[in-house]
Amino acid sequence: MIKTRNFYILVVSILIGLTTVWLSILAIIELDIEPFQDPNKIEIKGNGVNREIILSLNDLKSEQYLQVEDRVYHIMNSFETEYDVIYSGVSLWSILEIEGILNDNPITLTFQFFARDGYRSPKPLNLSIAQFNPELVILAYAKDGNQLFDEGPLRSVIDQSIIPSGEYSSQYSVQMLKEIIINE
Repeated sequence: MIKTRNFYILVVSILIGLTTVWLSILAIIELDIEPFQDPNKIEIKGNGVNREIILSLNDLKSEQYLQVEDRVYHIMNSFETEYDVIYSGVSLWSILEIEGILNDNPITLTFQFFARDGYRSPKPLNLSIAQFNPELVILAYAKDGNQLFDEGPLRSVIDQSIIPSGEYSSQYSVQMLKEIIINE
């Protein structure tokens, strides 16, 4: 009796293991997830830039770019719940400006955030939002004075005050940020 039960437990365990492996492979393929990508790097690319760049977390924290320290960001979610969060990070616009990678006038370009887990901001936003509000569109690496762990090491943050009407800033706060696509 015990041998039969142990055999069934073994068979079920093997089936669960195989199912888990199969689902993981399917997720990697379907969601275009790169499980071995360095989470401490971000890529900026698209047809709106003259070259792709990859920046490390250390690059982003350098004094080369505009650093935004302990700033309060007003966030609203799709339930219209509003809250304030203190983030520190680097201005997206300062990166684009200093690297000189834009092909065209920011008014004609859009940007969209993509996460390592397959999530992306719901639609592209006009890049002039970042240009005219450099401290309100950041790549955050700290929240309430602490490094981002669960939601990081990088996440995009945009203050609700500059989000287009009818949109919610929480949808553009992409955690586990891996790339920013800039298009014409």
